[in-house]
Amino acid sequence: RGVVNVEPPNGVDPGIWREFTASLAAMRPIIWSNHAQAIRSGYLSIGMSAVMSFPTGAGKSTLSELKIATYVLSGRKVIFLAPTHALANQIRQSLKATFPMHDVRDSIIGDGFYAEIGEESSSFGDITVMTPERCLMLLDLHGNAFREVGLILMDECHLLHPSRGSEDRRAIDAMLALLRSSD
Repeated sequence: RGVVNVEPPNGVDPGIWREFTASLAAMRPIIWSNHAQAIRSGYLSIGMSAVMSFPTGAGKSTLSELKIATYVLSGRKVIFLAPTHALANQIRQSLKATFPMHDVRDSIIGDGFYAEIGEESSSFGDITVMTPERCLMLLDLHGNAFREVGLILMDECHLLHPSRGSEDRRAIDAMLALLRSSD
């Protein structure tokens, strides 16, 4: 049940996978039985979509990081959506610790300045963390930048609901970002 015993997904070099799972095991060593069942069911397969709903401390981060590793270790980009800038920053810091050899970015702030995807840049970092609203705006302005994105994750999606009635578009914007980026 150790994370180091998770077999490499198709499309991922077994040696690189073993290095990753060994480093992940230092922080998250255990695969719970529900994790093992999800992995046996194809959760780590490229193209497999999933929704996770576990209580706090039940291992969502372990499964998410294994899924992210499947994509970045096979050369695909990952976008991680979070409902607030504070949570996006927290997630980015955590992912930088888990993926120190990869380019983990925040699409909003870069070295104290606003960072945009310009004409000279056609891609995101290996992992880019942003809010759904930011994702939707980038889809409109720089749709071609999403060509290399293989995986989109959304954290705390239960927080994305209309809180001020019909004038609150956060939930709609989040769903549009997911739908438009998957086209």
